[in-house]
Amino acid sequence: AVVSTQSAHYGRGEKPIPKPKLPTKWEAFAKSKGILKKKRGRMLYDEVAEEWKPRFGYNKAGGDKEQNWVVEVPGNGDPYKDWLGDKEDKTKEKVAKNEFQRLQNISKQIKVQSESINQTVKQANISTASLGKFQEKSKDEKKAKAKGKHKKFDPVSGNTASEKEKSLALINKIASGGVSVNKEKAANKELGATIKRSREAERENRTNKRRSKMGVKAQTNHFDMKKREVSGPGKERKKRHQI
Repeated sequence: AVVSTQSAHYGRGEKPIPKPKLPTKWEAFAKSKGILKKKRGRMLYDEVAEEWKPRFGYNKAGGDKEQNWVVEVPGNGDPYKDWLGDKEDKTKEKVAKNEFQRLQNISKQIKVQSESINQTVKQANISTASLGKFQEKSKDEKKAKAKGKHKKFDPVSGNTASEKEKSLALINKIASGGVSVNKEKAANKELGATIKRSREAERENRTNKRRSKMGVKAQTNHFDMKKREVSGPGKERKKRHQI
């Protein structure tokens, strides 16, 4: 039998690309300090027993209490202190610290995942016209708010006292010299607007004169020929002459 060499590539479908996990506190520290991860050997040489023993677990190197019955006391240390018990307490503290850091890393990952889910839900709600008003919400889901600046406009009808006060305040401010007005710029703007209005009026007059000269019938034939939808009498004569 001959095995087919054809292959097909299937995409992920609707699933998004997984995001990379955040580094732990130790990984971030090691990266900043340039510390590289080195794999240690499983076996360790025990100088007291003079043989190779496992680094961790049962019968590990240096783990026999009978071998570690002596602890070196510093020169300025208290000779009546329980140094063996102090060593055990420090070991327990290290274990508890490692466990606390492990739980902190897990909570950090969960927080990032929940924030990502909340952001996705919020984006889905905003994408609808009602901003998720008529959609079913989960137990602790908050109401989606539209982002951006919303300008509040004054009412166009009703009490005009506020509008009058604003206008008077603006006039007083300009009259007192509190607002600097560029007179040259304002004059040029008004002059440009005047020239534009005069040109539009002149163009409108020319169009009206041309229409009055052409007449109603000529205008109809002219627009019919231009649109090429209704043929005029001259076009039919041309076709007969060509035939």
